Amino acid sequence: MSTVSVFFLMLFAVYVPIISSDHYAVKDTNTYCIILDSNITAVLHYTKSDNSTEQLRFNISGYEDGSCSGTQYINISFESYIGLKKSALTIYFKQKDDLFQISNFTLAAYFEQKVNATESRHMYVMDEHAELDVSTSSNEAYKCSEAVLNFKGGSTVTFHNIRLIAYARLNTTDFPENQEYDICQLDVRTSDLVPIVVGVCLAALVIIVLIAYLVGRARAKRQGYASV
Repeated sequence: MSTVSVFFLMLFAVYVPIISSDHYAVKDTNTYCIILDSNITAVLHYTKSDNSTEQLRFNISGYEDGSCSGTQYINISFESYIGLKKSALTIYFKQKDDLFQISNFTLAAYFEQKVNATESRHMYVMDEHAELDVSTSSNEAYKCSEAVLNFKGGSTVTFHNIRLIAYARLNTTDFPENQEYDICQLDVRTSDLVPIVVGVCLAALVIIVLIAYLVGRARAKRQGYASV
């Protein structure tokens, strides 16, 4: 592969991330109050019958329900072939002034016998030190390349390429074309780095091309001397 091809592949990786998302929506009579787009993964820690600690890594994908009244929430029911059945991730929201944010979350896991867990059911609860930075104004949607929910004991649920809105009154399950987004701090910092990365790549390409030119010129001179 040529140097130029490698360069353009690097630019493609910077500007075109791979996006794969599931779509969830919670309805209240004729309108939708919660819409969530994300690819969700989880890492759960559990205790085996021999008192050793094990991890389960899996994707969360299922069907949703929830409530638009009072404390709004979305409940995603799912199963996993690695050893989970009839499990559920529940996320609660609260509204204060002109903002909405995640206020609490739980994950009810039902372990299959093949997992060899000490208990067949375990309720994972929010870590009291969890940073709940998923929040935005009520007329905007939250958007981030990665958002993490931290549970007690070190278990995590990660939302990849998340778009989220709560306390909304939308007529369809899709985000409006003119939807405004509050970009998370992680992506704001990343966007600031992109011009720097591109500049470094361009400078490296110029140096490589210059070196290739000088080497080619030196070879041509040697071949000319040899022919004489």
